[in-house]
Amino acid sequence: MIVSNIHKKGLSLSIPVKIMLFAGFAYLVTWLIAVYIEQTFLINFSQTIFGIKIQYFYWSFQIVATSVAATIGTYFFWDRPLGRLVKAMAHAESGDFLIRAPVFSTDELGDLSKNFNNMLSRLTDLAAHKIETEHDLIVAQEQLKYRKQIEEKSRIIEKTNRALEQLVKDLSLLYEIGHEVSSVVDLDSLYEKITETLKKYLKISEFAILVFDDNKETLHVKAASGFPDNEKILRTTFQKGEGISGMVAETGKKIYVKDSGKENRCLHYKGEHRLDGTSLLSAPLIYKGEVLGAINFGRQGVGSFSYSDIKMLSLVAGHIALSIANAKLYTKTRELSVKDELTKVYNRRHFQQMLQMEWKRSVRFSRNLSIVMIDVDHFKNYNDKFGHLQGDHVLSQIGEILKNNLREVDTVARFGGEEFVILLPDTDKRGAIAVAEKIRGFVEAHKFTNENWQQTKEITISAGIASYPEDVDEIDEMIDHADIALYKAKEEGRNRVVCYVPHGHDLKLILKQKSIGSAGSRQESSSHQSQSEPIVAGTKILQ
Repeated sequence: MIVSNIHKKGLSLSIPVKIMLFAGFAYLVTWLIAVYIEQTFLINFSQTIFGIKIQYFYWSFQIVATSVAATIGTYFFWDRPLGRLVKAMAHAESGDFLIRAPVFSTDELGDLSKNFNNMLSRLTDLAAHKIETEHDLIVAQEQLKYRKQIEEKSRIIEKTNRALEQLVKDLSLLYEIGHEVSSVVDLDSLYEKITETLKKYLKISEFAILVFDDNKETLHVKAASGFPDNEKILRTTFQKGEGISGMVAETGKKIYVKDSGKENRCLHYKGEHRLDGTSLLSAPLIYKGEVLGAINFGRQGVGSFSYSDIKMLSLVAGHIALSIANAKLYTKTRELSVKDELTKVYNRRHFQQMLQMEWKRSVRFSRNLSIVMIDVDHFKNYNDKFGHLQGDHVLSQIGEILKNNLREVDTVARFGGEEFVILLPDTDKRGAIAVAEKIRGFVEAHKFTNENWQQTKEITISAGIASYPEDVDEIDEMIDHADIALYKAKEEGRNRVVCYVPHGHDLKLILKQKSIGSAGSRQESSSHQSQSEPIVAGTKILQ
């Protein structure tokens, strides 16, 4: 109570003083007890019990009570607070900085506990600050990590965006090129269109398109642009495996030469165009696994084609290959519809169409027009002797002779069976005679062979000629009058050329092999007009 009152009054007592006061209080209590006993019970402490003075018992009791009080005070004021403080210190030592030592007094142990608690508070604050600092550091590191990741992703996105933009441009370019070149199905026009389109859309100094022939052995330059003399380049040919272009066409793999002037495989278009200091990219033209040819791209500067350029131009080559394949397919389909499958010359339907067109042109512009009807002599007997397969072989060879000895403007067709017909624009009767006789002579001189290359019987032909405006007034009469003349040639003994003579004329030209000789060669110009007088083999009226 005394100690509590002292605390309440804010007085601070040291531990020894507290113990001394506690012991003194015990001594005072024992003294009061002795006084009370002595006054109440009238006991004289000088008296003896068992020969010992009572005073001595009192002193002993007083000493024991004081010692017990001192011991109790020591426990309460020293041992117990100190034990709690030590326990708190042990927890703190184990890392529990949130523990606090109990403070029951303001003595030395109370101050020590307060200071210890303050120290723990500071340590807790430091630990919290450390945790916060570490957390901030972790957050900062994470932010830095995320920032780097974001920056890296931003770079990737930016790079991807650039790539996508370039891809969109490339796809747009490919679409434009593909759209323009795919709109043309005629081969000759297609090569012109490809040249025009590539010049329009590609930043290429020069390029050339090389396409295989039908035998897949020779590459022909079909289109060229950017060369000093494009015409010379167009006349250049390469064999399969010859030079860069030949190797690309043979292997189907593109070749990129950074400096063509230092590349031994580069033939410089057979010396027609030197490519020193120029980059060359040769890409194959492939359609459905078939190599159609190659396309060469040239650009000024060493190593001037980037990876994206090479990739883009390879795709362009693919579009060009597709367009060429489609045009070839269209041409083949068109030829199948207008050409005779056996002889490879035009069929009768196409001949009729060409006759209509040329007739209108001749009538409108007052131009000459002639027809030659041809029939193979004794062909039925030949078939009976050698068989129809050999007969077909003969007709095929005759078709080749006809095609190889006519102009591009002329039209030769199989009229039916062993009959052929030739349409000769801008050709008068004299020119038609020269053409027909020339062909008759070639057929007679030709050594016809069978499938085993064995020579067979000699073949001859008969021909009848009708011309506008001398022989006919209407288009229907052209074929009829030529057929009449052909009939007369066969009637006269075959192996000859006969011209139709209209009714009322007294002249018929029958040109025989031995009598006509070299009556006149066919002109290589756009007309068969003859400048010399015809040779007359005989005179008969063809009614």
